[in-house]
Amino acid sequence: MYVVAIAELKGSIEDEAPSLAEDLGATAYDARLLLAAGAPIVAKTTPDREAALELLARLRARGHGAVACDTSAVVSSADMVAMRRPVFGDDAVTLAGSGGEPGTRAAGVTGAEVERLPYDDVLALVPAVHRRRVDTTTQVRETQLSVGRAVASGGVMFTKSVKKDTHATSEERSGVLYVFRRSAATPWLLREHGTSWMGTGLPLAPSESENFRAAVGELRRRATGAVYDERLVARKVTEKMALSGAGGTTTVKTSTDAAVDLLAHVVAMWAAKGNAYR
Repeated sequence: MYVVAIAELKGSIEDEAPSLAEDLGATAYDARLLLAAGAPIVAKTTPDREAALELLARLRARGHGAVACDTSAVVSSADMVAMRRPVFGDDAVTLAGSGGEPGTRAAGVTGAEVERLPYDDVLALVPAVHRRRVDTTTQVRETQLSVGRAVASGGVMFTKSVKKDTHATSEERSGVLYVFRRSAATPWLLREHGTSWMGTGLPLAPSESENFRAAVGELRRRATGAVYDERLVARKVTEKMALSGAGGTTTVKTSTDAAVDLLAHVVAMWAAKGNAYR
């Protein structure tokens, strides 16, 4: 699949909506809704490469900062190098334990190697938020006293079986930092939660959120040539849904990870062209 996105919109939403609607074969109202989400905007996803390139050319002709890519080139956050135990050195970030600890190495890195990310190889720092929600519905049977049955049966049947649904919801919001590389090597990912903050070389703060912000700030300070683009922090994205059920329980899981991953790659592509924020 090919994605065409607007990384920077030229002009107003009202000016662009009619033209984009014509490009997409949609109504002006639908085009306004798409644009109102704010850049970066995924304008179209299509299996037709020529159609994608044609739309890209039209958007650029109208002065928009548009990019396109094959979705197979988008690395999911789950496949990025996890910065579980980052150590901030003088000229690079390394991962404590990457010489042998499971789960800290990227594909192709042997146990004898230490993973290292030079600050001058950092192209873009893109903070964002991953949101996840789990809704669980469980059907249970309860036995209740039935006065009506007792009367009708002459006192033989006093109870009845009743089906009842119980609902439970859990939500999680976690800050992340995408670290894209100039060398086009696998991006690194720093997570607010699940990261060991001891031994980073930074003062240890009381909370995960404070340590996360400090680490982001340190990367910004040291990777002086990197673009820093925080537009995705407040960006609302469509959640991907997964449905499962067994034993009278239905679970609906929604996650924004995949949508945010794609938008982060759009930002990085725009940064690679030298047109993004610093």
